[in-house]
Amino acid sequence: MRLTMMAISLSAVLAVTYLLAARNWRAAVPPRRAAQRSSAERSAIYAPGRVEGRTREVELRPELTGRIEQLYVHPGDLVSACTPLVRLDAQPYQLEVDLAAAKLSLCEARLDRLLKGARQEERDELAAVLRARLAAARGMQHRWQRTKNLRERDAVAQQEADDVQAQYEAALAEAEAAAARRALAEAPPREDEVAMAEAEVAAAQARLGQARYRLHQTTLRAPIDGQVLHLEYQPGELVGPHTALPVVIMADTSRLHVRAFVEEFDAPRIRIGMTASCQADGLPGKQFRGRVVRLSPRMGRKESASEQPAEYFDTRVREVWIELEDADELVVGLRVDVMLFPPDPAHAR
Repeated sequence: MRLTMMAISLSAVLAVTYLLAARNWRAAVPPRRAAQRSSAERSAIYAPGRVEGRTREVELRPELTGRIEQLYVHPGDLVSACTPLVRLDAQPYQLEVDLAAAKLSLCEARLDRLLKGARQEERDELAAVLRARLAAARGMQHRWQRTKNLRERDAVAQQEADDVQAQYEAALAEAEAAAARRALAEAPPREDEVAMAEAEVAAAQARLGQARYRLHQTTLRAPIDGQVLHLEYQPGELVGPHTALPVVIMADTSRLHVRAFVEEFDAPRIRIGMTASCQADGLPGKQFRGRVVRLSPRMGRKESASEQPAEYFDTRVREVWIELEDADELVVGLRVDVMLFPPDPAHAR
C-alpha cells in the first residue's frame, strides 16, 4: 500500500512538472510562430506593442472647477487646435470680471482726478474766498491802526485795543489759510501721489486680466489638431483640475504608429530603419508591415503586457516606435504582437 501511494505521488509530481514545462515552452514561442519558422523569423525580436497616433493620448482636464454646461464634440470627431470641446458654467467667473472692471474704473478715475487737479468751479470758489479774506484782513488792519493810535493817546482802553489786535491777527490767519487752499488747488500733483495712483491702476488691470483669463478657461479647448477619442462626463457633472478621470482624451490620429516594448536582452539589437511586422488578435492572418522610426534612449518600466503565463513583469524595456505602411484597420489603443527583423549578417557583410 505504501509503495502504491509513493508511486501515485511521484506520477503526480512528474505530471505537474510536464505541464509547467509545456506551458512555459508555449509561452516562450510567440503566437502563430510555433512551427516551420524561416531563418528571419528565428532571428526576429518579439515584443508586445500598442497602436498609437502621431502623438500619445492627451488627457484633458479644465484648469477651473465647475459644472459642465455644454459639450461641443463627440467621440470620433476630428478637431483643430483651439477648437472648443467643453464649456463650464461661466457665471461665477463673469461676475469676477465685472467686479474687477469696476475696480479698475474707480482707480483710473482717481488717477485722472489727481492729474487734473481741482475743478474750475472749485478754483473760482477758492479765489473768491481768498479775496473776501484779504478784504476782511485789510479792514481789520485799518481798524487796528486807528485803535493803536488812540491807545497811544489813552483814548481807548487797553482791553479794547487787545480785542481789535486779536481780530486783526485772526483775519490775517484766515487770509493765509485761504491763500494756501487756493495754492493747493492750483499746484500740480506730487510725484509720489501719482506713482501710488498709477500702481493702483496697474494692480487693478492685472486683476481684471486674471479674471478674464479665468473666464476664458471655462471653455476647454483642443491643444492640438487631432481626434476626440473619449468623453468621460456629461453636462451637469462637476469637474476640475483634480478630477480622477480626464474629461476629454484625444490624440493626433492622422498617422498611426505602434509603440513596442522590447525587453533588455534584445534592446541593444534594435536599430532605426529595421523592418517590422505587427499582428492583432482581432485580425487573424492579417499582417501590418512597417519600419522603426524612433528609439527611446533609455530603458524604462514595462507598460504593456502580452498576458502570456511565463511573462516577466519586473523587466525593464526599451520603447520602439514603428511607422506602419497601412494601418486603416487598426484603432488607437489596440494591443498587437510585434516582430522586429534585424538585418541578415550575411547581407550586412
